[in-house]
Amino acid sequence: MPQPEGGSAEPKQAVHHRRSLPLYIGSGGVATACHYAFTVFTVEVLGMQPVAASAGGFVVGAVAKYYLNYTYAFRSTLRHSHAMARYVASIALLFVLNAAIFAGFQEGLGMYYMLAQVITTGLLILPGYFLSRRWVFRRS
Repeated sequence: MPQPEGGSAEPKQAVHHRRSLPLYIGSGGVATACHYAFTVFTVEVLGMQPVAASAGGFVVGAVAKYYLNYTYAFRSTLRHSHAMARYVASIALLFVLNAAIFAGFQEGLGMYYMLAQVITTGLLILPGYFLSRRWVFRRS
């Protein structure tokens, strides 16, 4: 493949990541806002235990995230039945990781629940991105 004069050809994969990763993070930001709002409301107003509240918030955020990732971040052309089945499987894995990591920080280390959630969320961004990009929204 010829390279443009005065520059180098950028690998196709890097171009896709340059577009999809920021959109994935933006979609995740919206989903995270839903997750955190639910978590804070159920802990502070309803008196729910933080681990249960975080788990419920994760589900709320996951619903928003599916639509945003399918439509914008990955521009998927898969049938929803196919993408949704993969998404549910991937989100189940991320749900278990979120609950385990969060519980370790919050209950195990006694960390303030929102700090524990922010750290947990940060740790799951890249695994969630690569799982979504490489499997959930990708045509086989």
